[in-house]
Amino acid sequence: MLDNIPIIRGDGVVNGIVMDKAIVYNPGKISIPKIRLVPDRVSDEITRYKKALIDVKTQIELDQKSLIESIRESEADILQSHIMITRDPFFTEEVPQQIAQLRRNAEWIIMDRLNAVLDTFRNIDNIYLKERGRDIEDVSLRVIRRLTNQEGYALVRKLEGILVAKELIPSMIMYIDTDKIRGIVLEMGSETSHATILAKSLGIPVVIHAKGAVEKIESGERLIVDGDSGYVIPNPTKKFISEYKKIQNAYKKHQKTLAQASRLPAVTLDDVKITLNANIEIVPGAGLALHQGAEGVGLFRTELPFIIRNRLISEEEQYSIYKSLLKQFEKRPVTIRTLDIGGDKLLPFQESTPYLEANPFLGLRSIRISLLKPDIFRTQIRALLRASVHGRVKILLPMISSCEEMEKIIGIITEEKSELENLGIPFDKDVQIGAMIEIPSAALSADAIIMLCDFLSIGTNDLVQYTLAVDRTNENVAAYYIPENPAVLKLIHITASAAGKMGKPCAVCGELAGNTLFTPFFVGVGITELSMEPGLIPEVKKVVRNISKKHAARLAMELLAMKNVNRIKNTLKDFYAEVSGDIKARPGSSENTSSHYYSSGSSSPSSS
Repeated sequence: MLDNIPIIRGDGVVNGIVMDKAIVYNPGKISIPKIRLVPDRVSDEITRYKKALIDVKTQIELDQKSLIESIRESEADILQSHIMITRDPFFTEEVPQQIAQLRRNAEWIIMDRLNAVLDTFRNIDNIYLKERGRDIEDVSLRVIRRLTNQEGYALVRKLEGILVAKELIPSMIMYIDTDKIRGIVLEMGSETSHATILAKSLGIPVVIHAKGAVEKIESGERLIVDGDSGYVIPNPTKKFISEYKKIQNAYKKHQKTLAQASRLPAVTLDDVKITLNANIEIVPGAGLALHQGAEGVGLFRTELPFIIRNRLISEEEQYSIYKSLLKQFEKRPVTIRTLDIGGDKLLPFQESTPYLEANPFLGLRSIRISLLKPDIFRTQIRALLRASVHGRVKILLPMISSCEEMEKIIGIITEEKSELENLGIPFDKDVQIGAMIEIPSAALSADAIIMLCDFLSIGTNDLVQYTLAVDRTNENVAAYYIPENPAVLKLIHITASAAGKMGKPCAVCGELAGNTLFTPFFVGVGITELSMEPGLIPEVKKVVRNISKKHAARLAMELLAMKNVNRIKNTLKDFYAEVSGDIKARPGSSENTSSHYYSSGSSSPSSS
């Protein structure tokens, strides 16, 4: 049925299905007056401008306070960057000076500067620098709207239905009422944009990269948004609506079943315990993780606080973040990865490497930057060690490639421990240190690396990428990104076996950890911990409870002996069907299907 309907395909960033009327928001260019001032009007214009700037800054501070009071401190940090922009010399000094010198009204001066800034950022590929440009645009337009008495994004409060727009900026999302706006469809956006981060916190289905949505969808028409598959279906037929209602009901029923499973232990049929943890990148994500049954945090990505603040953050600021996270998880283990920048996560404040490298994924990134710029690394390690007294912190080192790197890094950590001890600052002297296995050289050296640390954690996203020489962000070679490749499976097995022989844990924290087709294989090769997006935990737990370690081990040995990718894929699917009765592969996996959450009694529209 999908083939006969004009579907808009995007990327789902918040799961769920919603059906409602569309509200297309396409304001176009903001119009401003261009006024040449007579000399005696200059002083009044400067006063008018300064008042508008103060009003905007005050409103942003109120918005930030509202987020903090609702325990969304990480999102509130996004607005801190907006407050900092209002303090920029351009706004505080240059605009008043240019009003006096050029004798033009404030709106004219701000818009001219904004257009120049946007032209500059438009030609920059770095996503974090682009995000800085959007923040400047957001603040500039807020000031202009204040000066021209235009209602601005507050009008979103009056809208009701599914919001369709080219893109959102943080100040617009602040005014969304989720009792009225039940879903969001955007033509633009990225996973790491400030707007997307805020949109995720709303808890409603969100789809980005829905090309042409604003032109193809009309306000008032019926719309279905599937935040899981990324499908946006305008003006669906009655039959299609009926089918999707069945799917929606099946989804809700399935969620209830999984909610019941979330309270049960992740133990195989032959009583082997598998620890299921959550991957999170903001402290407020802790609540969702615990609700879904996470036993701890298997990966806390520390880059986001740096990105949000657009600068290197101090030891005290980092300590506060880690302390807050540890307190939410109390005595549960929290694995915190040290700063992983470079590659696709190059930061605008990063002075340790040029913004552009010929091949950033093979360049100066992750632990290599920590070794090149040890002051940044030492600051983070001190913050982590100090926070360790507030919970069970585990430190994870990214992109380790050799024993020599591990020895150097552990040497720095040991020095920082000694320094804190000399200063009488308390910390957990037995804090665990782990290596992230993302490079084939590390997997092949796992037996030596595990002797230098307490645990291993396999980052499957990069391990697949580096093993198969495939840039996973490049659409032209996406078909070559095949996690079922025999070489990838063997490297995972080598790593898990090395840890097992030493009696130490080995985790998987990449996307594959949440792919239920791979769960039996991981259990079979001896993986003891799986860490994934919180919403995937109940599904994986269901599979763990339906298999035995003995049968999973037999499956793993069969897979490791296979040479053909298609045979491996089919064997994984057959085993999964045997233990669960249906296939529930998740989006983003190599077996992506829009029906991953349906019960065996329902079918997706694409199958009808």
